[in-house]
This record gives sequence, structure tokens and C-alpha cells, in this order.
Amino acid sequence: MRWRIAAVVAAAGLVSACTTTVSGTPQPAPGRITVAPVSSTDPCTLLTTDEAAELGLGPGTPKPAQPSYRVPPGCEWRSLDPDASLDDSLQAYYGTDQTMEEYFAAQPLGEKQIGGITWQHYSSIMGDWLCNLAVKLGEMEFVVLSGQNLLDPSKSCVVAERAAPIVAAHLPQR
Repeated sequence: MRWRIAAVVAAAGLVSACTTTVSGTPQPAPGRITVAPVSSTDPCTLLTTDEAAELGLGPGTPKPAQPSYRVPPGCEWRSLDPDASLDDSLQAYYGTDQTMEEYFAAQPLGEKQIGGITWQHYSSIMGDWLCNLAVKLGEMEFVVLSGQNLLDPSKSCVVAERAAPIVAAHLPQR
């Protein structure tokens, strides 16, 4: 009996010696966004990595702002289809230093109700192969989703429209 008690005590000592408390906060693998932070102006948080994958897109790649061209910080998700090139990719921009009207300097082509909010549809100076959906969040705050399809311009809005209800769920409530 003493032998069994000694074995149990020894085993407990070994198990406790093998455990270590690690300080810090658990983090996902680099480049993997699993939960969008609340009230973030980082455009790459507008879609989680899993949401992007559901849309057929890879992880988001941050794009720095280009102040001289009035382009806010952005994020790009490329299609997982190796034959897609830049077609069916998605870009998101989160502007906080100019109005949406200043950014586009044009009237919207129309409105689209997607994901419970009204998105403005803007043309692009680049051509019909590029689609811009934008939503105003405040006087100096807006989000733009840009889709593109060079091979078939009639499909330029497809990815942006599919992403819009997901992005809408991550936008701050106003």
C-alpha cells in the first residue's frame, strides 16, 4: 500500500513539474485575423481571415495611405483562384481625414441596400471594370469596398457586394 501511495505522490510531483504558466494573451497565427476588433479603423479588420476564405479570398494585406493622392489606408484580399489574377479581388479603404464627397469628387451612381445599411455606388475614373461601394460613418469617416473584374466589367461589383453584408456587421453602430 505504501508503495502505491509513494507512486501516486511521485507521479503528481512529476506532472506538476511539467506544467508552466505562461504570461500574456493568446494570439492567432501571424496574418490570421479571427475576430474584428470593436471600433477599429484598420481596414484589414473589416473581414476576418475565415470570412475572407468563405468569399474565396486569401488573407488581407495592408496598404499604406497615400496622402498626396487622398487615398486612405487600405487592405487587399486577393482571390484564392490562381487563374483570377487581380480579377475578383477586394480592396477596402477606411477614411478618417476627409469627407466621402471629397474622396470621390463625384456624385454616386445610385444606392444599394446591403447588410442592413445603404451603400453608395460610385464609378471609377479607371473604368467600369472597377466598382466602388461606399458608406459614410461620420462627417470625416467612411469605408469603401472596391471590386474589380477586367475580363468581364459586368461582374466588377460581385465580390464587393458579397463582402458588403459581412463588412457591415463589423462597422461601428451609429
